[in-house]
Amino acid sequence: MNEPVRRVAVVGTGAIGASWTALYLARGFDVFAADPDAAAEAKVHRLVDRAWNALRALGVSPRGSPEHFTFTRNASVAVARADFIKECAPERADLKIRLFAELDAAAPGDSIIASSAGAIPMSLIQSKCKHPERCVIGHPFNPPHLIPLVEVVGGERTVPEVIERMMAFYSSIGRKPIHVRKEIVGHVANRLQAAIARLPS
Repeated sequence: MNEPVRRVAVVGTGAIGASWTALYLARGFDVFAADPDAAAEAKVHRLVDRAWNALRALGVSPRGSPEHFTFTRNASVAVARADFIKECAPERADLKIRLFAELDAAAPGDSIIASSAGAIPMSLIQSKCKHPERCVIGHPFNPPHLIPLVEVVGGERTVPEVIERMMAFYSSIGRKPIHVRKEIVGHVANRLQAAIARLPS
Protein backbone atom coordinates (compact mmCIF):
# COMPACT_ATOMS: atom_id res chain seq x y z
CA MET A 1 0.00 0.00 0.00
CA ASN A 2 2.96 2.31 -0.57
CA GLU A 3 1.34 3.11 -3.93
CA PRO A 4 -2.22 4.52 -4.04
CA VAL A 5 -4.87 1.94 -3.23
CA ARG A 6 -6.77 0.81 -6.32
CA ARG A 7 -7.84 -2.75 -5.50
CA VAL A 8 -9.52 -3.68 -2.22
CA ALA A 9 -10.40 -7.19 -1.12
CA VAL A 10 -13.19 -7.85 1.37
CA VAL A 11 -13.16 -11.31 2.94
CA GLY A 12 -16.47 -12.19 4.54
CA THR A 13 -19.59 -10.53 3.11
CA GLY A 14 -22.10 -10.51 5.95
CA ALA A 15 -23.64 -7.24 7.06
CA ILE A 16 -20.30 -5.63 8.00
CA GLY A 17 -18.42 -6.93 4.96
CA ALA A 18 -21.19 -5.85 2.57
CA SER A 19 -21.29 -2.39 4.17
CA TRP A 20 -17.52 -1.98 3.71
CA THR A 21 -17.88 -3.27 0.14
CA ALA A 22 -20.49 -0.60 -0.64
CA LEU A 23 -18.29 2.12 0.84
CA TYR A 24 -15.18 1.04 -1.10
CA LEU A 25 -17.18 0.91 -4.33
CA ALA A 26 -18.55 4.40 -3.64
CA ARG A 27 -15.00 5.65 -3.15
CA GLY A 28 -14.00 4.39 -6.59
CA PHE A 29 -12.03 1.24 -5.78
CA ASP A 30 -12.13 -2.06 -7.62
CA VAL A 31 -13.49 -4.44 -4.98
CA PHE A 32 -12.90 -8.18 -4.90
CA ALA A 33 -15.10 -9.89 -2.31
CA ALA A 34 -14.87 -13.46 -1.07
CA ASP A 35 -17.21 -15.62 0.96
CA PRO A 36 -17.49 -19.44 0.95
CA ASP A 37 -21.26 -19.38 1.45
CA ALA A 38 -23.09 -20.41 -1.72
CA ALA A 39 -25.79 -17.78 -1.08
CA ALA A 40 -23.35 -14.95 -0.31
CA GLU A 41 -22.99 -13.49 -3.81
CA ALA A 42 -26.67 -12.71 -4.27
CA LYS A 43 -26.92 -11.42 -0.70
CA VAL A 44 -23.99 -9.01 -0.96
CA HIS A 45 -25.37 -7.59 -4.21
CA ARG A 46 -28.70 -6.92 -2.46
CA LEU A 47 -26.99 -5.26 0.51
CA VAL A 48 -24.83 -3.06 -1.72
CA ASP A 49 -27.87 -2.02 -3.75
CA ARG A 50 -29.69 -1.16 -0.53
CA ALA A 51 -26.78 0.98 0.72
CA TRP A 52 -26.19 2.76 -2.58
CA ASN A 53 -28.96 5.37 -2.31
CA ALA A 54 -27.61 6.57 1.05
CA LEU A 55 -24.06 6.64 -0.28
CA ARG A 56 -25.12 8.54 -3.37
CA ALA A 57 -26.84 11.13 -1.16
CA LEU A 58 -23.63 11.50 0.87
CA GLY A 59 -21.48 11.81 -2.27
CA VAL A 60 -19.95 9.19 -4.51
CA SER A 61 -16.52 9.54 -6.12
CA PRO A 62 -16.51 10.18 -9.90
CA ARG A 63 -15.32 6.62 -10.44
CA GLY A 64 -17.63 5.15 -7.81
CA SER A 65 -19.85 2.40 -9.17
CA PRO A 66 -21.33 -0.95 -8.04
CA GLU A 67 -20.06 -2.32 -11.36
CA HIS A 68 -16.44 -2.33 -10.11
CA PHE A 69 -17.21 -5.46 -8.12
CA THR A 70 -16.01 -9.05 -8.47
CA PHE A 71 -17.12 -11.95 -6.29
CA THR A 72 -15.38 -15.24 -5.60
CA ARG A 73 -15.79 -18.00 -3.03
CA ASN A 74 -11.99 -18.31 -2.75
CA ALA A 75 -10.34 -15.85 -0.35
CA SER A 76 -6.84 -16.45 -1.74
CA VAL A 77 -8.03 -15.49 -5.22
CA ALA A 78 -9.70 -12.32 -3.91
CA VAL A 79 -6.53 -11.04 -2.20
CA ALA A 80 -3.98 -12.11 -4.82
CA ARG A 81 -3.69 -8.60 -6.35
CA ALA A 82 -5.21 -6.50 -3.57
CA ASP A 83 -3.57 -3.33 -2.30
CA PHE A 84 -5.64 -3.44 0.89
CA ILE A 85 -7.50 -6.35 2.51
CA LYS A 86 -10.47 -6.10 4.87
CA GLU A 87 -11.34 -9.27 6.79
CA CYS A 88 -14.93 -9.46 8.07
CA ALA A 89 -15.32 -13.14 8.92
CA PRO A 90 -17.38 -14.34 11.91
CA GLU A 91 -16.02 -13.42 15.35
CA ARG A 92 -14.26 -16.71 16.15
CA ALA A 93 -10.61 -16.73 17.15
CA ASP A 94 -9.75 -20.08 15.54
CA LEU A 95 -11.30 -19.00 12.24
CA LYS A 96 -9.57 -15.61 12.16
CA ILE A 97 -6.16 -17.09 13.05
CA ARG A 98 -6.43 -19.65 10.26
CA LEU A 99 -7.85 -17.14 7.78
CA PHE A 100 -5.17 -14.52 8.46
CA ALA A 101 -2.44 -17.10 7.86
CA GLU A 102 -4.09 -17.94 4.53
CA LEU A 103 -4.49 -14.29 3.52
CA ASP A 104 -0.93 -13.49 4.56
CA ALA A 105 0.39 -16.29 2.35
CA ALA A 106 -1.69 -15.24 -0.68
CA ALA A 107 -1.55 -11.44 -0.57
CA PRO A 108 1.09 -9.17 -2.18
CA GLY A 109 3.95 -8.43 0.19
CA ASP A 110 3.23 -4.71 0.56
CA SER A 111 -0.52 -4.94 1.19
CA ILE A 112 -2.05 -4.41 4.63
CA ILE A 113 -4.43 -6.98 6.11
CA ALA A 114 -6.99 -5.40 8.43
CA SER A 115 -9.55 -7.20 10.57
CA SER A 116 -12.92 -5.81 11.63
CA ALA A 117 -12.70 -7.86 14.84
CA GLY A 118 -14.29 -6.29 17.88
CA ALA A 119 -13.49 -8.81 20.61
CA ILE A 120 -10.39 -10.71 19.47
CA PRO A 121 -6.96 -9.06 19.87
CA MET A 122 -4.72 -8.70 16.84
CA SER A 123 -1.82 -10.24 18.77
CA LEU A 124 -3.77 -13.51 18.71
CA ILE A 125 -5.09 -13.16 15.15
CA GLN A 126 -1.61 -12.52 13.69
CA SER A 127 0.05 -15.32 15.68
CA LYS A 128 0.37 -17.77 12.76
CA CYS A 129 1.25 -15.23 10.04
CA LYS A 130 4.69 -15.16 8.42
CA HIS A 131 4.36 -11.37 8.05
CA PRO A 132 2.48 -10.31 11.20
CA GLU A 133 3.94 -6.80 10.99
CA ARG A 134 1.36 -5.85 8.33
CA CYS A 135 -1.67 -7.10 10.25
CA VAL A 136 -3.90 -4.67 12.16
CA ILE A 137 -7.41 -4.14 13.51
CA GLY A 138 -9.68 -1.62 11.80
CA HIS A 139 -12.76 -1.95 14.00
CA PRO A 140 -15.84 -0.22 12.50
CA PHE A 141 -19.23 0.72 13.87
CA ASN A 142 -22.34 -0.59 12.23
CA PRO A 143 -23.02 0.20 9.45
CA PRO A 144 -19.49 1.25 8.41
CA HIS A 145 -20.67 2.89 5.17
CA LEU A 146 -22.63 5.42 7.28
CA ILE A 147 -20.81 5.66 10.63
CA PRO A 148 -17.29 7.07 10.07
CA LEU A 149 -15.59 6.07 13.33
CA VAL A 150 -12.90 3.37 12.96
CA GLU A 151 -10.68 2.17 15.81
CA VAL A 152 -7.19 1.22 14.63
CA VAL A 153 -5.36 -1.20 16.92
CA GLY A 154 -2.06 -2.96 16.30
CA GLY A 155 -0.94 -6.27 17.72
CA GLU A 156 2.31 -7.02 19.50
CA ARG A 157 4.07 -7.52 16.15
CA THR A 158 2.38 -4.79 14.09
CA VAL A 159 4.89 -2.13 13.02
CA PRO A 160 4.20 1.61 13.53
CA GLU A 161 4.35 2.30 9.77
CA VAL A 162 1.31 0.08 9.23
CA ILE A 163 -0.66 2.01 11.86
CA GLU A 164 0.28 5.28 10.11
CA ARG A 165 -0.72 3.95 6.71
CA MET A 166 -4.03 2.66 8.08
CA MET A 167 -4.83 6.02 9.66
CA ALA A 168 -4.04 7.82 6.40
CA PHE A 169 -6.05 5.37 4.30
CA TYR A 170 -9.18 5.60 6.43
CA SER A 171 -8.93 9.39 6.50
CA SER A 172 -8.63 9.43 2.70
CA ILE A 173 -11.99 7.67 2.31
CA GLY A 174 -13.84 9.95 4.71
CA ARG A 175 -13.58 7.86 7.88
CA LYS A 176 -12.60 9.20 11.32
CA PRO A 177 -9.89 6.83 12.56
CA ILE A 178 -8.62 6.84 16.12
CA HIS A 179 -5.49 4.99 17.20
CA VAL A 180 -6.18 2.80 20.21
CA ARG A 181 -2.73 2.24 21.70
CA LYS A 182 -3.57 -0.74 23.90
CA GLU A 183 -5.40 -3.93 22.99
CA ILE A 184 -8.61 -4.22 25.03
CA VAL A 185 -11.60 -6.44 24.43
CA GLY A 186 -14.49 -4.47 22.99
CA HIS A 187 -12.36 -1.41 22.15
CA VAL A 188 -12.91 2.10 23.47
CA ALA A 189 -16.19 3.24 21.92
CA ASN A 190 -17.97 -0.03 22.69
CA ARG A 191 -16.99 0.33 26.35
CA LEU A 192 -18.23 3.92 26.41
CA GLN A 193 -21.53 2.86 24.84
CA ALA A 194 -21.94 0.12 27.45
CA ALA A 195 -21.16 2.54 30.29
CA ILE A 196 -23.68 5.07 28.98
CA ALA A 197 -26.32 2.36 28.64
CA ARG A 198 -25.85 1.48 32.32
CA LEU A 199 -26.45 5.05 33.51
CA PRO A 200 -29.73 5.52 35.42
CA SER A 201 -32.41 7.19 33.32
